[in-house]
Amino acid sequence: MEAKAADILDDAAGIFFTGGDQLRISSQIGDTPIEKMVRRIHLRGGVVAGTSAGASVMSETMLVRGASQESHRIGDLHMAPGLGLIRDVIIDQHFAERGRIGRLLGAVAQNPRVLGIGIDEDTAIILEGESFRVHGSGAVYIVDGAGITHSNIAEASPERTLSIHDVRLHGLSAGDGYDLKQRTPLVAEETF
Repeated sequence: MEAKAADILDDAAGIFFTGGDQLRISSQIGDTPIEKMVRRIHLRGGVVAGTSAGASVMSETMLVRGASQESHRIGDLHMAPGLGLIRDVIIDQHFAERGRIGRLLGAVAQNPRVLGIGIDEDTAIILEGESFRVHGSGAVYIVDGAGITHSNIAEASPERTLSIHDVRLHGLSAGDGYDLKQRTPLVAEETF
């Protein structure tokens, strides 16, 4: 079955991952001929895209569980390896609609090296090189933990509410962009 699916992908110019459950996507295709074909398509310049869980699975590390619409509790968050097509980021989806700022802050607190990217519904990012551009009717939020001066993520009990200081937050709308390497937002007219 996997070999047949990989053969189908051999000449593909693009792949689209649907929503659902990002852990299901990564656990079913991780370290299989299908994953190797996805990487090959990506490396040769093909389009690899996804919606909802299909967007979250693109990063090296992905959120697989965590409470929404309430204060983030340290023990609520669960992460797992993603496909690793986009390095040094964690992507969360349905961001404003499901009140997911707390869980993305928690993910960045666990590893301030990564950028948290929260994508609203009806919104997308298109990555070109080290930058991306925002499309759609919603917003994209960037949580940058490079300047964190305090976090209780490693010290507190799992039931405790997250404490985190000096996090940078950017809100981007259609046409805006972000330089992942420089960690700087790009206004619409200078994006590309």
